[in-house]
Amino acid sequence: MQPRSPGEGRPSADAARRARPFRRRLPGELSTADFLRAVLETLRARLPGELHSLQARHQGSLIKLFGDEPEIHFELWLHATRGRVELALHFETRDPDRNRRLLAYVADDLPFLKEAIGPSIEAEPWDKGWTRVYLTRPVERLGAAECEQLAATFAEFVEILDPIRREAVAANPPSVS
Repeated sequence: MQPRSPGEGRPSADAARRARPFRRRLPGELSTADFLRAVLETLRARLPGELHSLQARHQGSLIKLFGDEPEIHFELWLHATRGRVELALHFETRDPDRNRRLLAYVADDLPFLKEAIGPSIEAEPWDKGWTRVYLTRPVERLGAAECEQLAATFAEFVEILDPIRREAVAANPPSVS
């Protein structure tokens, strides 16, 4: 039996680094941050006037739009390494029962939402007592054309769901403790 040299049998640091998902940019593609900034700017221009009051937050690979309660928000989450984007309405209040009631309210309109937005939209309980109404779409490039298309899709998602969100919140106010 021969003695092993240090590190033998284990991947090198370079090999371990390469094993992580990594997405290389093609010519003409934007960085994730620049792409999402452009999506947000384009989205704002596409939303109708009554939705301009929604506040926006760009955090890493997320864009959030929200009204009076930031815990109830629209979210665009770019999974660049997987080539997917999630468009969602999240109910992330500290009250899991309220989150379930909000979801149930919106889920009553799921047949309408599937017809208006597409059959892949789903409503489900999620992590930490949170709930969501969401769909995912492929994103193959982070270019200008994809930015325009994604902003248009998210604007339509928000425009269709916002009246239902407002009704759900009005019907399910936070409990007073």
